[in-house]
Amino acid sequence: MENFQLGKLHLKTIAIRVRDRDGMIHFYRDIIGLHLLREENELAILGYKDPASELLWLEESPRADEHRGEIKKMQRVSLVVPNIEELANVYYRAEKADYPVKSALQADEEKGLLFEDPEGNELEIFYAPSNERSIAEPIELDSTELLKESTKREKIHAAYFDKIHLNVSDVEKQQAFLADILGLTVHDESKEELLLNRGEFNVGLTTATGGTIDLPTDKVLGLDFLQFKVSKEKLLELHKHLNEEKLDYFCDKKETLITLYDAAGIEWWFVLK
Repeated sequence: MENFQLGKLHLKTIAIRVRDRDGMIHFYRDIIGLHLLREENELAILGYKDPASELLWLEESPRADEHRGEIKKMQRVSLVVPNIEELANVYYRAEKADYPVKSALQADEEKGLLFEDPEGNELEIFYAPSNERSIAEPIELDSTELLKESTKREKIHAAYFDKIHLNVSDVEKQQAFLADILGLTVHDESKEELLLNRGEFNVGLTTATGGTIDLPTDKVLGLDFLQFKVSKEKLLELHKHLNEEKLDYFCDKKETLITLYDAAGIEWWFVLK
């Protein structure tokens, strides 16, 4: 039998368990520039209004353990912006709100801002004018020059997640799950990090120990699940593949949703496009 291939993944939503929902809404709405689409009980949903999309779910979980300052399953997530003006606008909003930028770097024409949200989750805002990644050594970004590019718009536009970096205690086990179960192609990125599914969406893996890495996601604050959009054909193929592998997973009766946990205890959702 041929190896199962899920194909290129399109990340729809990242879900994060949070302690202070209002504080996190302020950061992702007023600093990063996402729209607050709606609030449902403990859940706040942020993204874009046109076209309607839900990039981020913030689930208030006061009974979850904070583990502030400890290693988390999610090391960092990267949000790509389409032009330098959008990057400059994020920096402008951060400056205006006196919100700290953890680092600001550039390599040739590539530029990136690294933030830590109010609950310690790292978010990179990244701009690159081409698909060819620079091999130059990163240097400190000139913030004065960057601010000159700002249009001072309040909302971010046409940004998307292109990579999530995960800390895992067993890289080989996690790699096997993503490659053999989800059919993602594995590429060596460095001795410490692996790149999966190079293309629309990438996952970086780094070996780490301690913190919340091996704790259930529903017991701690931080990354809860990742939701991806797939075609009906691929969803049915995944359904069949998981049955053949005799894995535990959930599929709704209408066959529009599949959820399962990876080797690191992170929940993956696959929904129809």
